[in-house]
Amino acid sequence: MTRTRLNQSMLLTLSTAALAVLAACGGGGDTASLSPTAVAASVTLQTYITDNLATEYSKVWVTLKKITATDSTGAVVTLLDATAAPVVVNLSSLADVGQFMSSVTVPAGLYTQIAVTLGNDVQLVSLDGATTVTGQFSSGTLDFVWNVRHLSLDTATTGQLVLDFNLARFTYDAATGLVAPQVDVLHPTDAFRKFLRQQAHVHGTVQSVDTTAGTITVHDSRLGTGVIVALAADAVITNEATGATLTLSQLAVGTRIGIQGTVTPGATTADPVTVSATVVHVESATTRARGEGTISALNGSLVTVKLTDANFLPGSDSVVVDVSTATYPHGLATDLAVGVAVSFRGQVSGIGSAAVITANTVDVRGAASSRLRSIRSDHRHSDTYTGSSVRGTVGTVATDGSFTFTVASAYATTAVAAGTYNVTTTGAIYHDGMASCLAAGATVKVIGTLSDTTLAATVLDVEGCKGQRHASQHGKH
Repeated sequence: MTRTRLNQSMLLTLSTAALAVLAACGGGGDTASLSPTAVAASVTLQTYITDNLATEYSKVWVTLKKITATDSTGAVVTLLDATAAPVVVNLSSLADVGQFMSSVTVPAGLYTQIAVTLGNDVQLVSLDGATTVTGQFSSGTLDFVWNVRHLSLDTATTGQLVLDFNLARFTYDAATGLVAPQVDVLHPTDAFRKFLRQQAHVHGTVQSVDTTAGTITVHDSRLGTGVIVALAADAVITNEATGATLTLSQLAVGTRIGIQGTVTPGATTADPVTVSATVVHVESATTRARGEGTISALNGSLVTVKLTDANFLPGSDSVVVDVSTATYPHGLATDLAVGVAVSFRGQVSGIGSAAVITANTVDVRGAASSRLRSIRSDHRHSDTYTGSSVRGTVGTVATDGSFTFTVASAYATTAVAAGTYNVTTTGAIYHDGMASCLAAGATVKVIGTLSDTTLAATVLDVEGCKGQRHASQHGKH
């Protein structure tokens, strides 16, 4: 009988004035144990998820349906109810990431048990992506419920509940096809230190628009009322039905939108969560599928994307995306090439490995928007989009975060020659690592735009970053 351990984890957080559920990297650390104190009658809670990478599998897909909490009196409250539209999660896409999942108001008090309801099927993708195995958490059931008992969680003293889906202790039995999970409760302080970023998928209706502040207030059935979406400098609002680009003032109250962005929790539990978005989609009635990953093959208008995240169970490591009628909030169709990172939204036909996505929109990660390309039109001849990551070594780092960057060999597909470049980081997102990891000799992958010898970074990956490595090692204990 062969048992395989899955070296991965997922966290859940709970907030006093805001309950947060996170799937985060973990696999050790202190268990939350708090003493009860007097509190208000009810509190608001935010929910996130996060995770660490598996060593035996490149992707571990699970379906999250419901999370409930039981207080010391036996009363049960719902923290997340996604039974009508289950949340599909690739745990490996959440390495060192806290994903915002819900915000609810619950009675204040001491909570002693958490129940997590998962779809029974779990998909395990091999490291080379060639094989996908569908296992189960239990035999003969549609759903699987994992209970975390013997908690002592007081919402008067903490705003977070962190559930660690500790894949380092998950096992897969090839003989029975069963996956045995392990879910722990970690101390919130330990968990939040490991997040290199926090992200959210927002799907809701516009409550209000502030054109001066550049923000949209959204009601999301899972994330709650009053989620504030702030537009990043190069943000694009696109109508998926028509392909038109809209201004913020054209976004009407009641419009249904979808975005993915970076989350900033409020300074206090009474503060709203803010999501910084680069793309706001005015959703069409036919939009069903979204995903992101790296292009692995092209055949005319059919693009094969090696998935890192999706809201559907793909049935394999990759999915075919038909881009023949897609619009591009960032980048152009000519930017599509093997190795380029993209996200997409559209309609899915077929199931499992036979699924094909007809894309409404394709967003090229790190590429400029049409507005920014227009601004740069006067010197377009000297600008090059580096759609595929350019790898190099850091030389000197300035106090403003910019640094010199030496590329050892030419990147023909991105027109980046070997040599030394000045990299500016204003507005850049650290996909892996963090700014504090930038030091002479560090290896960095950069996505951005090149003008002469200046590379304006939009996405940075710092290899071997201390925060990333610490989280991965922690998940092995």
